Amino acid sequence: MKVTVDKKPKSTIELQITIENSKVKESFDKILDKAVEETTIEGFRKGKAPKELVREKVGLNALYGDVINDLLQTFYPQALKENLIIPVANPRVDIKVFDIDKDLEFTATVATRPEVKIGEYKGMIKDSFEKRLEQKKKENEEKIKNGEKMDEAHVHISPNEVIDALIKTAELEVSDLLIDEETDRMMSRLIDQAQSIGLSIDQYLKAQNKTTEQLRKDYNDIAEKNLKAEFVLGKLVVDNKIEVTDEEIEETMRAAGYENVEERMKDNIEKFYIKSILQKNKLLSSLIEELEGEHHHEHKE
Repeated sequence: MKVTVDKKPKSTIELQITIENSKVKESFDKILDKAVEETTIEGFRKGKAPKELVREKVGLNALYGDVINDLLQTFYPQALKENLIIPVANPRVDIKVFDIDKDLEFTATVATRPEVKIGEYKGMIKDSFEKRLEQKKKENEEKIKNGEKMDEAHVHISPNEVIDALIKTAELEVSDLLIDEETDRMMSRLIDQAQSIGLSIDQYLKAQNKTTEQLRKDYNDIAEKNLKAEFVLGKLVVDNKIEVTDEEIEETMRAAGYENVEERMKDNIEKFYIKSILQKNKLLSSLIEELEGEHHHEHKE
């Protein structure tokens, strides 16, 4: 296997991969042998029909498709491992050359985790918070002068305010590949939700007075913002060594009404997902407490 690595902008890498013809033929033989075992042809016991008849019945296009999938599943992960590349999304694959008598040539475009530089977000949030505190103080002073009741609601910093400031001040570029994947997921969910209440996507677009392109642009912007928030918060979780225990994860599952909690705790993917949410919540709570300073406890009493 020959691999050329081409680093593209925005945390994207293009792998140009060539697999020698001997491996292509080896894969084809394996796929054909499997087809022989699984295909039933009249006049022959299952698994005993001649390869030529099986090849004719299954069809070369189907066999070649299986060969390509087999080669991709074998050599794409190997190319990643050899070049120390850790993707954060499924690759975009483009088959350049496929012929049973030639090398297989394909490109795999890969999204990777972007480098994140945290900006001076704390100053931005503090300035906004102090301005709102001062405004609230003036409003209450005016109310007292007019003999009106003071507004006792406390000024506080919201998690969204912290996230917005982090995104605005951070430096990072998210791969278009990853943004497109997230946009597709959001669009698919919207279509499912619309259909569940008896709306076609065209009816939904008409109700929103938008075109498909406009809707996708909106979702593209949301996807980029969400992904930036995810990467920025993830870096801060690591930098601040935010920890979550198994007990906290289990408690969260029970509070959310999960069934078979003990079994679900064995699912590492589900545990990681909940742990990630709890870590980010802890981080945001900690940052808000720090930024509000002495005013933080005022609205907790």
